[in-house]
Amino acid sequence: GYPGSPRSAAFEARIPLAKEHDFHVEWSSNERVAAEVAIGVSIAGRRALICTKSVGMNVMLDPLMALNLTPVNGGLVILLGDDPGGYGSQNDQDTRLLSVMLEMPMLEPSSPSEAFEMTREAFSLSERESITVILRITRSFSQQTETVDIPDTIPEKTNLGYEREPLRFVPVPINVVEKHRELHEIQKSLAIWSDESPFNRIEGEGSMGIVAAGFAWSKLLDVIGYAPDVRFRVLKLAVLNPLPERRIVEFLAACDEVLVLEETEPFVEIQLKAIAHEHGCKSRIHGSLSGHVSREGELFRWEIQRVLRKLVPDFTPAREYRQEDEHIERPEKKSYCGECRYDEVLDLLEEVAEGFGERLAIVGDPGCLVTVADRIDAKYAIGSAVAVAAGMRKAGMKQRPIALIGDSGFFHSTIPAICSAVHNGSDILMIVLDNGTTLTSGSQSHPGGSQNAQGSIGASLSIEEISRACGIGYIDSLNLDDEKTVLKDRFKEAYLQSGPAMVILRIPS
Repeated sequence: GYPGSPRSAAFEARIPLAKEHDFHVEWSSNERVAAEVAIGVSIAGRRALICTKSVGMNVMLDPLMALNLTPVNGGLVILLGDDPGGYGSQNDQDTRLLSVMLEMPMLEPSSPSEAFEMTREAFSLSERESITVILRITRSFSQQTETVDIPDTIPEKTNLGYEREPLRFVPVPINVVEKHRELHEIQKSLAIWSDESPFNRIEGEGSMGIVAAGFAWSKLLDVIGYAPDVRFRVLKLAVLNPLPERRIVEFLAACDEVLVLEETEPFVEIQLKAIAHEHGCKSRIHGSLSGHVSREGELFRWEIQRVLRKLVPDFTPAREYRQEDEHIERPEKKSYCGECRYDEVLDLLEEVAEGFGERLAIVGDPGCLVTVADRIDAKYAIGSAVAVAAGMRKAGMKQRPIALIGDSGFFHSTIPAICSAVHNGSDILMIVLDNGTTLTSGSQSHPGGSQNAQGSIGASLSIEEISRACGIGYIDSLNLDDEKTVLKDRFKEAYLQSGPAMVILRIPS
C-alpha cells in the first residue's frame, strides 16, 4: 500500500504480525506500484492484499483496467478506504462507481466482525472466480470497535504455484475482446453468488422499504432500533457489485415505497430504479436523486431520522439524534501536523518576492500543505504541482511559479513531471519540503528513508541525486533552521534562475 487515511491503520496493524506469520508488508512508492507488486505476488501463486484510499484507487486504475481482463492466480483483494465528507482527502469521491467500470465485485461491511468474514470470503471468491475483489470501508466505519471471534485454526497458506501459460496474463489486441468476453462470463457467475450471499438479507415485514448499503445499515439500526420494526422492511445490502437482483426484486415487490441509504452518489438508487423498471415493480424509490438524503458528504444518523419522520409521520426513533450534535458522529482525526513549520517557509518566500515587488504564485501537492491551504494558489493530486506550475508559466504568467513538493510526494509521482519540465525547458522553481517521512498520514516510510515498513534497513534514495539525473542544473540544499538571512539570500538566488531549478529544504521536526 501507500499511506493515506482512512486505511493506513488497517495496513499498519499487519506490520507487527509479518514476522510471526511469515508474510511480506510493503509501503510502496505509490499506489500503482503497490498494485503491480501485488499482481506479481498473485501471478506467482500467493495471496495479496492491496491497501489504498479513494484517490489512490485512481492512481491504480491504469493497471487495474488490464488486470480485470486477466485471471488472478493467488487470491487478490483490494481494501479500499473511501472518505465521504473528505475528512482526510482533497475530494468527496465515491469510488463504488469504479467497480462497475472495472467489472470487479465489491463488498462493503456494516461492522468489524462482518469485515473479517467478508475478507475471508473475498479471498475465496477471488480464487474461485479468478478475479480481483474489492472490499470497501469508509473513514467512519474504520473507527468502529467490536469484539471479533477469530477461529482457533488458521487456514494453511495458499500457494497455487506458477506454471507458464502463453498469453494467460498478457492482454494484447489479438486477445483483448475474447478476454473481455470471458470476463462477462464471470459476471454471470458473480450474479448468482451475489443473490445467494448471506451478507445480503431482508428483515421486517412492512410495506415501507429501506435499502441500507454497507455501513449505512449500522447507522439505520441505531436510529430505528435493533429489534425488527414491523413498519419497515429492510434490505441489508452488502454486495454492491453486482447487486443481488433476484433478492432486490423480491424486496421491491413487497414495498409501496423504498428509501435508499448510501454515501454519497446515487450508485444503488439508480440501479434499483433500473431493476424496478425492468421487472415492472411499482415501488416509489426515494434517495439522493429525489432530494430525500444528501448526495454530498457523510450520511449522518440525524439525516436518516429526519427523512424517516418525513416519510412516516408517526415514526419515533429508538434514540434522538440532532443536527447540532453532528460533531459527535464525525470521525476523530489524528493531527500529525501540530508542529508544522510550512508557515515559516511561506513567510520567507513572500519576503523574497516582496523584494522583487512581486506576488508569489504557489502550487502545492496534497499532504502537509493542507495546513497552509489558504496561502497557496492551487493544489490538485499528489505529484501534480510541478506540471501545473509549468503550465501556468507556459501560458505567459509574469511571475515565476513555485511548486511545493513533499518528500514522499517526490517519490510518489513527481519524478515524471520533473523529467517533462526539464525536457520542455519549464521556467519554474521547485521546492522539496523534506521532513524525512510521510508525515501527514502518520510518519510512514518512503524510499528516501533508511527503514522500510517492516523496520529493516533499506536503500535510502537521494532526492538531489535523482533530480540531477533528471537534468535539473541548479539544485540547492538548505535547512529551515539555518540563519534567516542566509535562507532569504539562497531563496532569492534560486528564484532568479532561469529554467527548472530546485531547492531541497530540510525541515527538522
